Amino acid sequence: MRSPKTRPYRKSKRAVGEERTRARIVDAAETLHGSLGPSRTSISAVAELAGVTRATVYRHFPDDESLFLACSSQWLERQPVPDPSTWTSYDGPEARLRAGLTDIYRFYRAGEPMISLVQRDADAVPQAVRRARLEQEQQWILTLLQPFPGRRRKTVRAAVAHAVAFTTWRSLCVAQELSDKAAVDLVVGMVTAAS
Repeated sequence: MRSPKTRPYRKSKRAVGEERTRARIVDAAETLHGSLGPSRTSISAVAELAGVTRATVYRHFPDDESLFLACSSQWLERQPVPDPSTWTSYDGPEARLRAGLTDIYRFYRAGEPMISLVQRDADAVPQAVRRARLEQEQQWILTLLQPFPGRRRKTVRAAVAHAVAFTTWRSLCVAQELSDKAAVDLVVGMVTAAS
């Protein structure tokens, strides 16, 4: 018995058009979040930039949170988030700290405009996104803190948490105009002294 031939699945023109419209909306939201910030990004502005109506935006994204989550997911695909599991291969606390901070500071530099505006507008950011960001930062801290001896654990944890904070990077590298490498050297020295 011969099996019936199956045609490869092809999307209809309408489905392709809907995907393109959705992508334009997400691109517009990402552009506005990165230039104005989430709290100053209106659905009307997203619709105008995407070249669609407000009703079209709401058809794809029924509320601000669903649009923000789609925008956030897309941005994070383009800005690889540091993976702390890659730092565990470094021997010794200083080497791991240096590798981790170099990775984190690269991420901050690449995403500085968006991260600054999202932090400024934290109240407009969905709770799920804020919670995920805090959990991510805690994982960074725990991974970097792990090889340090426990004698002065509270002080070292405070130093590592300070070193990992976006505001620390921004102060050193934007306000004080240090290179990422110089900032890493400085905070590694601070954490090492604290330990």
